[in-house]
Amino acid sequence: MNRRSYLGALAAAALAGCTGAPAGDDETASGFPYTLASAEADDPPVENVSIEVSVVADFAADHPARLRVAFTNDADDARTFTFGSLVPWDALRGTSEGENATLLLSPDAGVTPDVPTGDCWRATDGVVLPAVMREQTLDPGETASREFGVLAAHDSQRCHPAGTYRFEDSNYLGEPWGFDVTVAVRETATEEPTEQ
Repeated sequence: MNRRSYLGALAAAALAGCTGAPAGDDETASGFPYTLASAEADDPPVENVSIEVSVVADFAADHPARLRVAFTNDADDARTFTFGSLVPWDALRGTSEGENATLLLSPDAGVTPDVPTGDCWRATDGVVLPAVMREQTLDPGETASREFGVLAAHDSQRCHPAGTYRFEDSNYLGEPWGFDVTVAVRETATEEPTEQ
C-alpha cells in the first residue's frame, strides 16, 4: 500500500461517524479473528443532550480497538453538567452476561501493553479512578468527548469472546445510563482469540 492510500484510509477511519467497525477492516487487514462490531447507547438520561458512542478503530496487531464517547449540549443555552472522575464517562468495566468475560475501557496508555499476547489485547493491570465529581460547562452545541482503548480486563476469565458487553453507571447525571458494545468473530475466523 502506498503512503497516500494509507493516509487516506487512516483519515477516513478517523473521521467516520459510524457506530460500527471502520469500513475496510477485515481479518487480513487487522490480523485478528474478532472485531468490535458495534456500539449502541441508551437514550440520553436528560433532555436536550445527545450522547454518541462510536468505534474509532478496530483491533489490529499494533493497537487495541478504540471507542469514543461524545456528550453534546443540544440546548440553546450554556449548561453545567456533573460527571464522574472522567468527563464525559468513567464506568470503565463492561461485562458479558454468562461469558465470564470483562472488557476494560482504558482512558490512557497506562495499562495498555505494547503488543498483544497472541491475538489478545489484555490490560496489564486494573484502573482505579479517584471518587470525585467533575463539573463541566458546555456552550450550545459544544461536545465533550474522550477516547478509550478497548482491552480484555486483566482479571477477565476469557479474552474477547464474542458477545455483547454492557457498560453502565447507575447514577449518570442522576439516572441509570449506559451502552452496549458488541464483539463479533470475523466471518473467516473459527476460534475465540488465544493467548500465547
